[in-house]
Amino acid sequence: MTVTSRAERLGLPRMRGLHRLVVSAAVDSLGSGLFLPFTIPYFLVVSDLGLLAIGTALSVAALAGVPAGVMAGPLVDRFGATAVVVGCNVLRATGFLSYLWVSEPWQLVLAAALVYWADGAWLPAQGALVVDLAGLDQQPRWFALIRSTRNAALGLGAIVAASVVGFGVDGYRALAVANALSFLLIAALIGTWPKARALAGRRAAVARPRPEGGYRVVLRDRPFTLLVLANGFFVIVVYAIVLLVPAYVGIALPDHAWLPGALFTVNTVLVVLAQGPVVRWTEGRGQAQVLRLAAAVWATSLVLLGAAAFLPTGAALAALFLGVVVFTAAELLFAPTSSAFAVRLAPPGLRGRYLGAHQMSWGAAMVVAPVLFTGLLSLGPWWPWPVLVACCAVAWLLLGAVRRPARD
Repeated sequence: MTVTSRAERLGLPRMRGLHRLVVSAAVDSLGSGLFLPFTIPYFLVVSDLGLLAIGTALSVAALAGVPAGVMAGPLVDRFGATAVVVGCNVLRATGFLSYLWVSEPWQLVLAAALVYWADGAWLPAQGALVVDLAGLDQQPRWFALIRSTRNAALGLGAIVAASVVGFGVDGYRALAVANALSFLLIAALIGTWPKARALAGRRAAVARPRPEGGYRVVLRDRPFTLLVLANGFFVIVVYAIVLLVPAYVGIALPDHAWLPGALFTVNTVLVVLAQGPVVRWTEGRGQAQVLRLAAAVWATSLVLLGAAAFLPTGAALAALFLGVVVFTAAELLFAPTSSAFAVRLAPPGLRGRYLGAHQMSWGAAMVVAPVLFTGLLSLGPWWPWPVLVACCAVAWLLLGAVRRPARD
């Protein structure tokens, strides 16, 4: 068996000449892994802001990320994905360096809003760049590889950061600086990459008329809008693994403080090991059908997780671990397929706008999910699960109405 065929069996993409995509994803995730778990502790340590002020400022700032993809879409279509990816990473670095001087709530809102906006704008630009460089057929495999690399690097970054924060204020500031430097490194990797620069040069050399209709075309595209709506319901479910499960476990099994970390580790390891083979299995299958299968698998996992609240301790632990395994299987089906489906439905001249609209469903769900989860948990530990099953059912129905064949 050749190296190429072995890689293809594992669901890996063709990487010849495209290694900077993997390196940039690893650098991005390692830097984010260093800082993300310590976002709130950072401001508690390095500033005089209180917990409520920090949480409120970050929530207000997060609203900036909701329209970011939609705002970035025309920039991608007009100037190309390379320029937007580089610009977003420079803005992200600027935002994290600004954290060094935050002392008032309004300063935190401005600095964090810059980071959230750049994050939201970067995602559709990154997706368009992958398609431009690797092609439509390889895009799902690249998404899977980048996602696996991201999960592994996030975990490694969190481990490294846990030792750095032991140095107190200086350690926390070092995390912010390291994350900023990681974004500058990504900007340099992409901005100086001959292949990406050649792509940008070809775009500049060819007269590209302003796409007619803009977002009116996107909104009139019924199959795509149904996909975006379904994606919004799916993303609410996605956030359950990081936002809902830890709080739910704390209520249902308060004597098992180790459990949330163990469950998240299972999820992370499965994503790293299985995303490639799963995306290979989905190739050649209808993307709407794969997403509907993900909805059914997710609903099954949610029933298992919710059942833990009614079971004795031993059975509850088994239900939680099995539920997370099944949850991850649905996540592996959903993540690359939804992104690939959005790209397939997008006309090339409006790809930035289409991916920007798709990204907006992620930002909107991030605003809704924390309030929804905490509100439902306040009614009782079993309430979130039937609501999330209903989200899967709605997504399943919406996808059943997506009839247009994907573009070549």
